[in-house]
Amino acid sequence: MLSIRGKLVLMLVSALVTAGVVASVATYYSTRMEFSSLFDAQLKHTALELIEGGNIEVNSVALIGQAPQQQISVQVYDAADNRLYVARSQHPLPVAEIPGFSTFTDEAGHEWRQYAAAVGTRIVQAAQPLEVRSRMAASAALRILQPVLLFIAFLAIAIWFVIVQVLQPLSKTARAVAKRSPSSLDPIPSTGLPYELRSLVNAINDLMRRLGDSLIAQQRFASDAAHELRTPLAAIKLQAQLLARAKTDEDRAKYAGRLQQGVARATKLVEQLLTIARLDPDASQKPMAPADLAAMAKAVAEDLTAPAEAKGITLTAKTEPAEVLGMPDALRLMITNLTDNAIRYTPEGGRIEIGIAADGKDAVISVTDNGPGIAPEERERVFERFYRALGTKVSGTGLGLAIVRRIVAMHDASIQIEDGFPRADGSGCGARFVVRIPFDRTKLN
Repeated sequence: MLSIRGKLVLMLVSALVTAGVVASVATYYSTRMEFSSLFDAQLKHTALELIEGGNIEVNSVALIGQAPQQQISVQVYDAADNRLYVARSQHPLPVAEIPGFSTFTDEAGHEWRQYAAAVGTRIVQAAQPLEVRSRMAASAALRILQPVLLFIAFLAIAIWFVIVQVLQPLSKTARAVAKRSPSSLDPIPSTGLPYELRSLVNAINDLMRRLGDSLIAQQRFASDAAHELRTPLAAIKLQAQLLARAKTDEDRAKYAGRLQQGVARATKLVEQLLTIARLDPDASQKPMAPADLAAMAKAVAEDLTAPAEAKGITLTAKTEPAEVLGMPDALRLMITNLTDNAIRYTPEGGRIEIGIAADGKDAVISVTDNGPGIAPEERERVFERFYRALGTKVSGTGLGLAIVRRIVAMHDASIQIEDGFPRADGSGCGARFVVRIPFDRTKLN
């Protein structure tokens, strides 16, 4: 495969050669037309000179201003005595049938151009072979094109030199990148590079920066995940050891129950880790589909009614028709995580409401509770992975709200935390998570 340098040189030199060929052909035909006009005028002038001079002894006629290589032949035919007068060493020409210019072919197959004039009983003819004109036109065109051909050769060399110099920064940058180690994500120097190449290098640097941020996030995620998994696994191991050493049925039942709780917590953590890992890599580029938010909210409320009733919590869904373009499974997971989070933090006898409404150009999803609420200074941090607010004794993975924020970002939506329902003891308000998804997302995909 040719390099960019080779392609540029080949294309430009080909264009030059093509232009040279076209110029050569055009010059040849233009020169031949000029010679034809000139020689036609000369033929006519020669014939008229013979007529005006009244001399029919063409052997004694000197063709002034005509070079031998022009091969102009003259002939006079006198119909009165049927005599033909021709120049010496010249083959007779066919007698012209019509006056003026005409073209004929002789017995040897050569084409001639002639001018004939009739004076009384005489027909005066001046003729010239067409091949003389072609030969002289080609010779003149070649003399004209010789400097052009030399210029084309010089220009081809100049093009090669200029292209090599212009592409030198690209070769230099390529060598600099080739010398890098796979782990090096430092920016490529762009100082002194041409604008087009600098734009490309800047784009690559931006890509490497985002790749570096992604690698750091993945490393932090792996470290945090390992740390979070260590706790439930250690608890499972401890409960398994205690279960093995239990002496009574009561102890065995107690440790078996704790073991099941530990396994459930570890399972939920792994499921959340897998979910957030699936959402991370460019999930927003996946095909979108219509999603009925009202139906989702009712389905989530029905699914989580049992754990809510176990704590004496009233869980309701207040919905209006609202359909957006998105990832239905992800949106349902978002509503589920918000509601599950509210159930875990809302005390017994509390109240939770899932709301779906249309507000202008946005569909609004809200989950409101009358639990302990979230302090304003912590409302942004609760969406961080593995973060749990200080003072809470509720167990969890610390990933539910991080998954919610990722799904919100995938749908070009926004989320904020507001005050919820007043608490039963009158000490404040619970929390209200509000997600706004634009209805016109169809135009963005």
